[in-house]
Amino acid sequence: MLFKKRNLVIYLMMLPGLSSLAQTSYFGNVATNTEKIEKFKKTTTLFTLPYSGYKDIEKYNEAIKKVWTITPYKIIKPEELATYQRAADYSFFYLDSYREQIDTVKNLNLVYALKVTSPSQKPNLMEETTLATVTLFPDAITNLQMMLIEQSYSKRAAKSKQLSFLYNQATFFNWSPGFLSGYLKQINDGLLSNQIRGLDYSFYNTKRLPKLVNETLYVPEYIREVFSSQTAPLTQDTPAEEQYRYKLKFVSNATLDSLILTKDSNIKYLIYTKRSNDKIISIYDSTDGLLIYQIFSFQSPNFSMSDLNNIKKTIKLIQ
Repeated sequence: MLFKKRNLVIYLMMLPGLSSLAQTSYFGNVATNTEKIEKFKKTTTLFTLPYSGYKDIEKYNEAIKKVWTITPYKIIKPEELATYQRAADYSFFYLDSYREQIDTVKNLNLVYALKVTSPSQKPNLMEETTLATVTLFPDAITNLQMMLIEQSYSKRAAKSKQLSFLYNQATFFNWSPGFLSGYLKQINDGLLSNQIRGLDYSFYNTKRLPKLVNETLYVPEYIREVFSSQTAPLTQDTPAEEQYRYKLKFVSNATLDSLILTKDSNIKYLIYTKRSNDKIISIYDSTDGLLIYQIFSFQSPNFSMSDLNNIKKTIKLIQ
């Protein structure tokens, strides 16, 4: 089923001028959002998924239910958004994109965004406020197609075609039911406490991260696959004393989902997100979805062994 223009009006409004460099960003402590956050907490949140995800809707429901406590929720189809967009009782999670320019370089970033709407000063239009975003890591074909659409159509037409492409054909490496559960945990807790996260957010948990000395760090297979054909693949280029010597295990997204969502889950897993020319390395604890480590690297997009070595160095620093 195509994601058609006549079925969705909400997509015509762009993300506001808020930075969302972190893997998950939320904007609860923004002065202009105070009233809207309180309104949001009284809504039912509607989650949409890429069309390919609805075959696993039970897993997505399980992932959301595990961590999402701030509002009631339900999962709907993208084309159903238009039915709810003018109702004050709903908030929305859906795929979106926003433009960013650094010096002369223009980037198009893809996100899974949480939004609320309110009546605009302009007749028959609604004003959108973005309360949180999840930064997505698209494959090369998705990136290329999104840019081609933007260059080939007017702003309005491009937005329509891009949204259709995102829901029908796009591929994201860092997207799965288990991964989503970790992202939503951060947003849920951040908005509950009216906090803000953005810019180059970096963090480590001094109690949980050192446990990796005796535990296995699970790494999604896509990290190795993405660079298997690169001229500079995932290789060890640091002195032996600085190398990551703790336990690592590469697993598929599907296997990792099972490990994350199983009852009494207790693993630590890494997610790598390439964002334009930057990267974000995050580690989550599946016990409660807590983020226990994150580093944002500006103008350094490719994952390398040094990213693992930096985790070890941080653990050594804590100890």
